[in-house]
Amino acid sequence: MRILYLNTTYSGGGAEKVVRQVYDGMKARGHEVYEIVCYNRRGGVEDDHVKVLYSGTAGKILQRLQTGNRNNRSMTIPYAIGYIRQFVKKHEIDVIHLHNPHDSFLGIRDIASLQRICPVIWTIHDFWALTGHCAVPVDCTHWVEDGCRKCGYLNKYPRVRVDKCHELFKKKERFLAGQGIVFTVPSDWMETQVKHSYLKEEDCRVIYNSLDPAVWTEYASQEQKQALREQYGIPKEKLVLAFVTADLAIPTKGMPLLLEALKKLDPENVCLVTAGRCTEQLQRELFSFEMKSFGYISAQKTMNEFYGLADLVVNPSLYETFGLVGIEAMASGTPVISFDICAMREIIGEDGGWLVEQTDAGNLAETLVYLTTHPEEVKAKAAVCRSRVTERYGESRMLDQFETLYKLVKYGQK
Repeated sequence: MRILYLNTTYSGGGAEKVVRQVYDGMKARGHEVYEIVCYNRRGGVEDDHVKVLYSGTAGKILQRLQTGNRNNRSMTIPYAIGYIRQFVKKHEIDVIHLHNPHDSFLGIRDIASLQRICPVIWTIHDFWALTGHCAVPVDCTHWVEDGCRKCGYLNKYPRVRVDKCHELFKKKERFLAGQGIVFTVPSDWMETQVKHSYLKEEDCRVIYNSLDPAVWTEYASQEQKQALREQYGIPKEKLVLAFVTADLAIPTKGMPLLLEALKKLDPENVCLVTAGRCTEQLQRELFSFEMKSFGYISAQKTMNEFYGLADLVVNPSLYETFGLVGIEAMASGTPVISFDICAMREIIGEDGGWLVEQTDAGNLAETLVYLTTHPEEVKAKAAVCRSRVTERYGESRMLDQFETLYKLVKYGQK
């Protein structure tokens, strides 16, 4: 089967990891796979089956232009949809698997037109498809109540200045509903959100994100963790907390709440390690706390070891449609602390860690203080958290589900 994957960027956050995983998995299963992306901030791609429309410096400039978009109209690449149409015809593509099209890649009408040239599956990683403009509405419910009238969150990603959110919402409703697109979401919670939206009558299926347990080493014992800490120069005698996101400055990932919570802890007993882009200002704010920044980690082995050296992974995010950080941490033998929001309850469960009921720094600090004085509970969770991942989120299960769905849409049996 010939499959074309579409996503705005080649590398970056969780959605990009999922695309890479499905692309590589289907390639390994003998399918002919291709990918078209708008840009890649980290240079070229060494794969003849991946087309990057803009790479390197041009990609960075394009991203900045999109971030500064003033009129809330998609700054799409003019020739992108034409290029995709020609590509589909030339390579006789059987199925298009769309992921994140927003942030300068494809406009609303472009997306609608895809279904007319080839069967389309769209994996929804965030809320952009459901709202007037934002990908992360957090506590806003206007997309359900009134179609995003009088938006009060124009600065939310992707940021805009002129409020035409209701107009864009109605445009999505008109051009995306009833087109025959098959939607997939990564969690039961996200499926519920879709059922509350204008896409409620569409074919929507839950296919969990996943990982391959075979390439994730479990570092559950203290001996294993201590060896990693010695390797990376991390204090052995302290409780090590890990925080990871693509960019630590993204407010919805919860770093401000974590910083506030850390003030309640004794810096003599705790060390913080972070993974993700981190500004000098943020590092200065953390100066009173012993910390080590690993920067942005792209290598899977290093990411595995980063999780593994920690006693706890703190994920104070305010919004998660799935939470890849959670399953990666658990697969590495490290339990997770998260707010009880969105999909986190179904991801972490009873064995994977602790859920903080109230999304504030005080409750987070209370849980952290408790666990610093009850290390035996932390060790107990570390010993069992990986089993939750292997039982529910193994890669082969996700690939089987997508492979079956590809065949169904190709032959019109959905």
